[in-house]
Amino acid sequence: MAETVLITGASGLLGRALVREFAGRGLMVLAQCHRHRGEESGSVRWLVGDFSSAGGTQAFLRRHAQAIARCSCVVHNYGPIAEKPTAEVTGSDLVAAFQVQLQPALDITRFLLAQGTLRSALFIAFEDTGRVRAFRKVLAFAMAKNALPLLSRSLAEVHPGARFNVLSPPTLAGAAIRHPRVKPVAPEKVAARACRIVLGRGSGRHYRWPAAAGRIARRKTHG
Repeated sequence: MAETVLITGASGLLGRALVREFAGRGLMVLAQCHRHRGEESGSVRWLVGDFSSAGGTQAFLRRHAQAIARCSCVVHNYGPIAEKPTAEVTGSDLVAAFQVQLQPALDITRFLLAQGTLRSALFIAFEDTGRVRAFRKVLAFAMAKNALPLLSRSLAEVHPGARFNVLSPPTLAGAAIRHPRVKPVAPEKVAARACRIVLGRGSGRHYRWPAAAGRIARRKTHG
C-alpha cells in the first residue's frame, strides 16, 4: 500500500505544486483546504478544514480522523500571510498569527504521533526565517514562522522515532507578496525539494535556499 501524506494549505500556490509532486511520486495525498478544493483523483483526496479559530484544527481532526490516522508523512504548508505596518500591529494580530501558523502544525503532529504512524514531518517557513532583521510589514507572520525551527528541533529531540525538519523556501514565482531583492523560484522546484526532505533521512534540520546559489543549504534548527 502506498504511503499517505497530509498536506495543509494545499490549495495555495506552493500547496498545489506539493500535491502534484507527492502524488507523482506515488504517495496517496490528503490535501487540506479552507474553501477551494482542487481536482480529486485516485491518489488525491481533498479535506476541508478551517484553522483560523482555536477549535478549528481539533474539529478538522475529529471530522477526518479515520483518513488522517493513516498518514505517515505530513507537510505543514498552511499559514496565510497578510501585510500590516509594524506600528499598527496589535497583540491580537500576534495571537492570530501564532494560531494559524503553529497550532495546526503541533496539533496534527501530536495526533499522528499518538496514532504511531508518523514517520516524517516538514514545516514550511519562509526565506527570512531565523534571520535577524526588521520586519516592517509582516512582523506577526515572521514571529510565528520563526518559532517553527524551535518547534521542529524540540519535537525531533523528544520523538526520535520520527523525523522533523523545516524548509525556508524563497519567494515563489507568481506570489502576490514578493521579497524585493530575491529572484522568484518556481513552486515546482520548491515542491520537489520538499518531497526529497520528507522522504529522506535527516531530522532536526533547517533547510534554506540561498538567493545567490542554485542549491539548498541546510543548518541545524537552532542555528
